[in-house]
Amino acid sequence: MSAEPPPPPQVSPDGKFYWDGERWVPMQVQAPAQAPMARRQPSELPRGYEVKKKGHFWRNAAIGCGGLIALLILIPFCAGLAGVSTSSSSPTTSEQLSPGPGTSPKSNFITFGGGTLVVGKDIQAGTYRTRHDRSGCYFARLKGFSGTLGDIIANDNTDAPVVVTILATDAGFQSTRCDTWSSDLSAITTSQTSFGDGDLIVGTDMVPGTYRNTTSTGCYYARLSGFGHTLGDIVANDNTDAQAVVTIAASDKGFESTRCGTWTKIG
Repeated sequence: MSAEPPPPPQVSPDGKFYWDGERWVPMQVQAPAQAPMARRQPSELPRGYEVKKKGHFWRNAAIGCGGLIALLILIPFCAGLAGVSTSSSSPTTSEQLSPGPGTSPKSNFITFGGGTLVVGKDIQAGTYRTRHDRSGCYFARLKGFSGTLGDIIANDNTDAPVVVTILATDAGFQSTRCDTWSSDLSAITTSQTSFGDGDLIVGTDMVPGTYRNTTSTGCYYARLSGFGHTLGDIVANDNTDAQAVVTIAASDKGFESTRCGTWTKIG
């Protein structure tokens, strides 16, 4: 009959010592050494099996995110260098760059102020007008610049708008305290059948017809065949302190009125 195996040694409650019959002896447990696993070479792996690299996922993700950020920064920068807009708005067209409604086109009218001007050099021959009242306006067409009365072709004083025709044979034109002169001969009146003082263009500022003025002292008026301001430009004229009636013909070029109040069409 075989002998019974000896009983297992008595172990301390904490498992760190055992009783050898005489004393407590420290436990010395050592795990057996494991033989390293041989790594199979790719040629030894089964067909269709891929070697997976471990521990590089977060490194690869960080590299990928960094590249994406750099790409997002470089796209608008490079687009700016190339002059390409990255916005979704429509491209600017010549129609968008053109002036909008209500923008006044550049005026082609000739304008000039006071002083003595040389015809053909400082100003060209033509018909000009002032468009607003200006107290103490004096102007003169000149055939010379000696400053004598003999050099004056025609002249006038007025506080109202005036029209003057300067001929190519005139040497110069002089004006003082007048409103700006302009080749713009468009209407200065708001009504063609009721108007006040000044030089008026028939068919533009007023219509032909019979007119009556309000009573005014020192009234002077004249029907005109031109605006040279010479005696030859006067078709008919008159001075009155009472109410007057005048018929302006369609063949008249203009009508001049000074201190006559308001003219109103009656026929």
